[in-house]
This record gives sequence, structure tokens and C-alpha cells, in this order.
Amino acid sequence: MIRKLIPFFSLICVITQAQTISLDDLSAFKNPSSNWSIVGNAAADLNQNNVMTTTPGKGVLACIHPRGKYGREFDLISNFEHGDADVEVEFMMAKGSNSGIYLQGRYEIQLFDSWGVKQPHVHDLGAIYERWDESRPNGQKGYEGYMPRMNASKAPGLWQKIKISFQAPRFDANGKKIANAKVLKIELNGQIVQENVELSGITRGGMEGEVAKGPLLIQGDHGSVAFRNLVVKQYGTQVPALKDIKYTVYDGVMMAEPDYAKVKPVKEGTVTKLAYDMAGKPNGYLIRFVGKIVIPVAGEYRFQTVNNGGNATLRINNQELIKWKWWEAQAKATLPAGELPFEFVYNKNTDWAKSSLGFMVESDFNRAVELHSLGSINLSNPTNPILVKPGSEPTVHRSFFSINNESVSHGISVGEPTGIHYAINLEKGALARVWKGDFLDVTPMWNDRGNGMSIPQGSVLNLNNQPTLALLSSDQAPWPTAYGEADGFRQRGYDIDAAGRPTFKYDLAGIKVEDQIRPDAESKFFTRELRLTGTIPATLKCRLATGKEIIKINDNTFAVDKSYYIQADGAAVRSIGGEQELIAPASSKITYSLMW
Repeated sequence: MIRKLIPFFSLICVITQAQTISLDDLSAFKNPSSNWSIVGNAAADLNQNNVMTTTPGKGVLACIHPRGKYGREFDLISNFEHGDADVEVEFMMAKGSNSGIYLQGRYEIQLFDSWGVKQPHVHDLGAIYERWDESRPNGQKGYEGYMPRMNASKAPGLWQKIKISFQAPRFDANGKKIANAKVLKIELNGQIVQENVELSGITRGGMEGEVAKGPLLIQGDHGSVAFRNLVVKQYGTQVPALKDIKYTVYDGVMMAEPDYAKVKPVKEGTVTKLAYDMAGKPNGYLIRFVGKIVIPVAGEYRFQTVNNGGNATLRINNQELIKWKWWEAQAKATLPAGELPFEFVYNKNTDWAKSSLGFMVESDFNRAVELHSLGSINLSNPTNPILVKPGSEPTVHRSFFSINNESVSHGISVGEPTGIHYAINLEKGALARVWKGDFLDVTPMWNDRGNGMSIPQGSVLNLNNQPTLALLSSDQAPWPTAYGEADGFRQRGYDIDAAGRPTFKYDLAGIKVEDQIRPDAESKFFTRELRLTGTIPATLKCRLATGKEIIKINDNTFAVDKSYYIQADGAAVRSIGGEQELIAPASSKITYSLMW
């Protein structure tokens, strides 16, 4: 919609490290309107547009707002201002709702109920909203919007997470803009959806006039939305730098750092950044860099070196932070502001490895800064990823995979052409994970010697990776983590139907099980059907989900940690061992749907 743009000048709040914005009250925001409140929790209806309910308490910021009632007065504007910043927050969308996070009050990152959208647009979740020019012809007024790489949206009523890394525009001493703002990265539900996007100006609906610092603005006039765990980490524009760096090159493969008074240099000079190429040879050399490092703000700084094929030593402010470490090393130190003594030593002593020299520094005051020359990091044998993508039919791929710190040796991943996928642990008859987006990276499996592993690509939801069916001695017996000999478990492979989808088969407790997982018609979720043949023991149970909190939404719908939904008839929640489990009675056919 078209908004009247109102200039806003907020108080300056200097933040030099991660700040969790308190949601115990609304004091972090300027004159919040009545559509905003602090609550204990929120829930949204999966089927009704813009319906969100809340419970009393603290810790959740809720906007309950009717559609069609627009205006800046319904937006929420922070008291603090930010420049370069990382913004991290969890949010929940009502069905069909629309909101946005305006960085500096001017550049909108779109929040939208985009669940199930096949081709995301600049209006969908994770997009950088378009700019607007009313003087342009119809159909061209909106421009320079950036759609997300993929749709990583979850269903309405589920908590989602977004991380935004933002670089503010730069201005000279006269206030003239000399560099555009940038969105360095947006990570949505674990998936990178935007990276290195330059913003030439304010997006539609933003405050007027680009600035070095501006408030965080949350759109509140397009529907209902909730937020929790809001963290803003600000960075200064001054970053560490090297100064007056002199280098000296020595010949030789050295097992320890030499006494420099006793070795003869072969080359000397000055540089502005560290590099290895002045050695002029692939191996058998040592380069010593001596000078100053400029620390803009006193505090703790974290250093990382890359010293491929050799050893490195790092000394700053007369402290030996890294002593003759192999390959690469990390260190940290609390340093005063100012120009401090600096020394870095790199000895290349392994002929089979390529020379590679890198030096990075970060702190709570600055993002990681590379203080080595472009091209100086030259790691050996870079490899293009080997990716598997479904064709016109589903792809069934067998491999090892890792989940919840457990290695699965008998794994099957099934990729749907529409971009909704799942993985089965055959040893446990377990639905291990589901995800949306691209299918598999199999580089670890096929590159070089390989380790047999595949890696899911996209927005991944890991499940419990434990048996779905189990024999329980009592209602309070713990669920087994694996099958034993007494369970009579035996894999029987799988069949492929006419559409290319597998049905998995196994024996358990004297019965035969057929397990099939199918996407719904719109590929928003999976429905799983387990068919049991034979005499079913009374002690056999089916576990559909585990979580810290499983909430019954209606007769057959449950929210699991508000991270995904299970729809199942006849299921019930039991509490055991500090967790909750959703249990269905075993029968000849067990059917449930998993939505996320």
C-alpha cells in the first residue's frame, strides 16, 4: 500500500555488543499503540485468516490488528537507533498476515505468511521489499525488490527464526552518501535466503531520508504477528587495521622459530596487508611481519590465522597469543585502544601443501575483518559441490547421514520434484527429518575417498530419529532408542509405486509393517500411513512426536513445541522423563500428517 512518509528522529543509544531487547514491557519502543502488547505466549489458527490469541505473561511481543486498518501510528518504533547491526528474532505469523522489519526504519525485510508458496516473490517472507516511484508507469512503480532464494516459510502459528546482517549507508563529513546500505545476509529458519544485496535507497513505506543511524521499525498495520527473543548486536564503523608493517623473508624449513639475529634475510620490504607471495617460492621459507595493529575500542578481540602447510606465531601488545601452531589457529586477547606492537610469523615447511596465509580479527565491536591480501588464502584442492536434484519424479537416495549427533548407516532420503523432502532411518523405522528447498549435497559421499555421507539442503526440521513403533511393558515405560533382538525387527526393503515413491517394509513383533510417506496435493506437508498385518500385540504403541511441550489445538491437531504440527485422530499426549510424547494406539492402519 502507499503510505504517507513521516520523518522521525529518535534518541541515540550506543550499543557495542549483543543486546537482548527486554520484552517484559514496551519501554524499548516509542509511544506504542494499543495494537501492541506484552504477553506470555501466542497462538494462531492454522485455518482462519488473521486469528491470533495470546495468554497473559511476559516475554512475547504481540501485535493483534485487523486487516484493512492502515497507518504509521500502528507501527512499533524502537527508542534506540542502529547503524551496522545483526538483528535476530523469532516470530509467528497469523494465517494470511503481513508484517515487516524495517532496518533503520527505512529498509524493509518482509514478514509474510508464505507457507506453501511455490515461487516466492518480493512480497513473500524473507524478501527485501521493493522501492516505489509513483511517477513510473503502471506496473513499473515498484522496482529493485529482491525475492528470497527459496521459500523457507513455516505454517501459520509456528515459531520461525530470522537472522539479518545489515551494513548501514556511509556518509562523508558533509553528510553526502558515499556508499549504499547493504543486506549482508538473511538466514530464515536455518536457510540463507539473501546475501550481499546492495540497497540503492529506501524501500516502500520506509521513513524519509537515509541516515547513518536509525530506529528499528516493526510494521503493525497489516495483520497479526508475534515476536520473542529479540537480539540486536551493533557494530562500529571503525575496525582494526595494520600500520607500518615491515616484512623479512628467510630461507629454510624450520622446526622452531629461529633467533633472527643469527639468520640472514633474503628479502625485506613493506606491505599494508599480510601475504605470502613475496617469498617467491612454493616452500622452505619464513616470513616475519613486524609493525603495529590499530585497535579502535578497548575490549576483547578474537583472532584466526590460516597458515596452510606450515606454522605460525602471533604476538600483539607484547603478548604471545599463538606460538608456532600448525595449519591454522585461533586466539583471543583483551587489548587497550591505540596502536599496539604487532608481529606475525609464517614458516612454509610442507612441500605437498599450497602456500596460504590469512589473518582475521573480530570483536563485539566489529565484524570479522580480513587483514591479509586478496588471494592470499589459497587452500588446497577446492571442490565444486556434488548435488542431487529430483527430476520429474521423486528421487530415492541411499547413504549415510548424521542427525542429532548420531550417524545413520542405513538411511534413505526421498526428494520430491516440488521441493519437499524426507529421510528415513531404516534400522529404526524412523522418520528422521523433513525439509524444504534443494535436496542433497553428496560431496562428502563421492568426492575423493568419500565417507558415504549426504547433507540435506534447505530449511531442515530434525525429528527424534527413534523407532516409530515400539513394545511398551506399561503406559509409563520409556520409549526405546533402538530395536533389540526380542523385538523381532527385520528390514524387508521397499517397493516403488507408479509415481516413483517408495513404501518401506519391515517385520516387528510378528507383524508385517508397510510404511509410506506422501506429500499432500499442494506439497505443503507429508501424510504418513503405516499398515500393520498380523496379530497386533496389546503392548505395541505408535509414537508420532516428542517435544518439551505438545499442545492440543483441536480434536485432531497438536502443536509440537510450536515448531511443527501433527494431525492425527485418536492420539494422546503422555509426559515422561521431562518430555512429552504424542502416542497413537496401534491398529491395522495408522495415519497422521506432519505440517511445518
